[in-house]
Amino acid sequence: MKTKDFRQKNLVFCDVETTGLNPEIHEIIEVACIVVDGKSLKEITSFEAKVKPQRIERAEKEALQINGYSPEKWKEALEPKAALMQVANISPNGILTGWNVSFDWSFLMHSFDRYAIIPKLDYQKIDVPSIAYSELYKKELFVSLALRNVAPLFGIKLGAVHSAMEDTRATYEIFKKVMGMKIEQASLGI
Repeated sequence: MKTKDFRQKNLVFCDVETTGLNPEIHEIIEVACIVVDGKSLKEITSFEAKVKPQRIERAEKEALQINGYSPEKWKEALEPKAALMQVANISPNGILTGWNVSFDWSFLMHSFDRYAIIPKLDYQKIDVPSIAYSELYKKELFVSLALRNVAPLFGIKLGAVHSAMEDTRATYEIFKKVMGMKIEQASLGI
């Protein structure tokens, strides 16, 4: 059996906003994905949705403030299963990519299990801070791997309220910039 070149797989940049930090207690209330071609890194499609909370009474107040949650803003939110089906099927065999992707994946997996959804994503994951680390390490002003601290180093401004799509897009932009840096270095024989 011939192995498929990993660059032929789409990358699925993804971010979730949640009602807290524990996927067994808290839930996803917003999700965004940007699917990009694995070779060209060009955007193919995207999806974003506010997700109707099912157990808002378990939410941490600080998490809701960070996410800007209000019943009015979530009035037209999708039911969780509908939103999760979109994510699970957005790019069969695509590689989930994100900023602290293990956090997002833990919430996605708990949610997929809760709603009996089998995701069609690849088993591998790409964590963008791990890729950016070598570039960030050299910067003296750099002290944290948090997206909101790193984004300005790449000329990206983020709002005060966390948004799944804004964070997904920032991660995608940082990834492209770091990959460009790596490609330039490789061409110089370094």
